[in-house]
Amino acid sequence: MLSTGSPLRRFLESEGELDFLPALAIDRRRGRVERLKLAPLRKGREDELAAIVGKSLALWAWLGVADLHWENMALGVQKGRVVFGPLDIEMMFGDMRLPTQTKLIPEADPEYGEELRRAAGVRVALVHLGAPIRGEHLVAIVMAYRATLDFLDRHTKEIARILQPFDAPIRVLLRATSDYMKDPVPWPPLLECEREQMDRGDVPYFFRLRGKRGIRWFKDARLRTTGIVPADTEPLLPRTMRSPSRRVLREQGTLAVVGAFDHPSLTGKHGPLTLGKRIVFEDGGDVMECPRNLRAIVGSVY
Repeated sequence: MLSTGSPLRRFLESEGELDFLPALAIDRRRGRVERLKLAPLRKGREDELAAIVGKSLALWAWLGVADLHWENMALGVQKGRVVFGPLDIEMMFGDMRLPTQTKLIPEADPEYGEELRRAAGVRVALVHLGAPIRGEHLVAIVMAYRATLDFLDRHTKEIARILQPFDAPIRVLLRATSDYMKDPVPWPPLLECEREQMDRGDVPYFFRLRGKRGIRWFKDARLRTTGIVPADTEPLLPRTMRSPSRRVLREQGTLAVVGAFDHPSLTGKHGPLTLGKRIVFEDGGDVMECPRNLRAIVGSVY
């Protein structure tokens, strides 16, 4: 996703749709990665940034990339283009139904809601877009989100072909890494495979492999032997990259994006979006309507 030599990157950018990712020279043979250098984002590019935020929400949810908290996101200007994207991609190909699963916008969680709001990756962009954002920027985010999902769905076959050889381990988080620093470790109790890794001085690390079942972990410090975690696993996207979740991601996902950026000061009609006692969104023949309060499915970014 970040290498200038990536075939997926070349395809996405050749279509003129997704030219906002950090571009880095990566030498896999030597294990070296170029340090990212970004110029500050100046005023006057807010409209462009709003569209990029919408594209990002769609791209990462469609690819199933998670853990995109604000410390993981880079924002600035690289060779004249606005860059907004992650620098640490370990959790990929999750079969996502909502963009909240990326952690770019906060999930609705009564216990960890405030923590998820503060950590939401899109808050990096709010420094420039404002809080709350303007109505036209909300519309730009929503329309870019939907257009990007349409683009990705049209090119599913090409993207699946490019990703076919991918065989890197996909990280799985059984709990927040910071929980391992607490004494005692918060509920639920440690699994034996977590305790064994901690006893040898490692931060517990778990991963999955495309096309294979089960969550794996390394049973020895030299990373030669793996074990299987006795835990349920969430579905990974198949190698075809097709999933019934795509429809939910488009329909309920659109409302989740609106709900994440909604604010009491945003009222009235904003292009295809009407905000009153209810949310009404009209995109061609596609009309969606729901209650204004969407806190049951998405948290506020503000």
